[in-house]
Amino acid sequence: MAKWWEKEPVRFECQQGCFKCCMKPGVVYFDADDVHRAADYVGLNPSEFRKKYRLRKFEGYWEMEVKEGEACTFLTMQGCSIHPAKPKQCSAYPFWKEHLDSKNYWTLVGGFCPGIGEGPPVPAKEIKQYLRDFRL
Repeated sequence: MAKWWEKEPVRFECQQGCFKCCMKPGVVYFDADDVHRAADYVGLNPSEFRKKYRLRKFEGYWEMEVKEGEACTFLTMQGCSIHPAKPKQCSAYPFWKEHLDSKNYWTLVGGFCPGIGEGPPVPAKEIKQYLRDFRL
C-alpha cells in the first residue's frame, strides 16, 4: 500500500539561516561511513574524530549528544562546518521515518521546521532514498 507521501506532493526546502534542526536537543547518529567521511573532512583519523567529538558506541552506530540549550558541535554562524561530509541523519532531515508515518505528524513537524511546505515538490523516489540511507 502506498504511503501518503507517495500519493501527493511533499514540499521541503531548507530556509536560509534557519538551523533549527541543528539546535534541537537529542542525538546525532554516525554510521561507520559517516565517521570516516567526517573525520577525513576535518583531517583526523576516525579514532581521533570519535575521541575529539565524544562519540559513544551505540548498537552499531556512534552517537553524539546535543544537550538542551546547546547546538550541534558542528554548527557555526555560517551553517554546518562539515556540511559536505555531514551524517546521513542530517542529510535526510526532515525525511525521517517517524516524521513520515502520518500526514498529521508531518504537519506537526512543519510547526517546528519552516522549510516544510516550501520549495518544489520532493519526488517520492528521493524520499525513499533518504529513508534507505538513514535507518535506525
